[in-house]
Amino acid sequence: MSHNLTRGALARICQGEDVDEPLVQVLGHMAIQGQERYRLLLSDGQYTTSFSMLATQLNNMIHDKQLEKFTVIKVKKQICNQVPGMTKRVVIVLDLEVVTPGAQVGSKIGNTVQLGSDGKIPSDLSPG
Repeated sequence: MSHNLTRGALARICQGEDVDEPLVQVLGHMAIQGQERYRLLLSDGQYTTSFSMLATQLNNMIHDKQLEKFTVIKVKKQICNQVPGMTKRVVIVLDLEVVTPGAQVGSKIGNTVQLGSDGKIPSDLSPG
């Protein structure tokens, strides 16, 4: 089965672009200590970011094991916020739809590069 992730979407979202319903892959998640929030490791097939969070109203998707490793999701609504006083940018997933469960995908899609905490492409990988 072919999974066409929206390549480059995470970098574009972090740069303030409105990307309509991108397909991305969940590579992992972890609870944020002391909070009922989850940090997500997401990939768009080109870039990965660990600076993303799940909106608390979607926590049941973690509890119900709908966002297991390698799951492909359609992000229906997201925002990218800059952390006050820092250059760090965080993508918050506000609404999503599971496209393909991770057990059916079975592996990471693409050969990805980690985005910087500021949401920018590492300078040694920028074109030109």
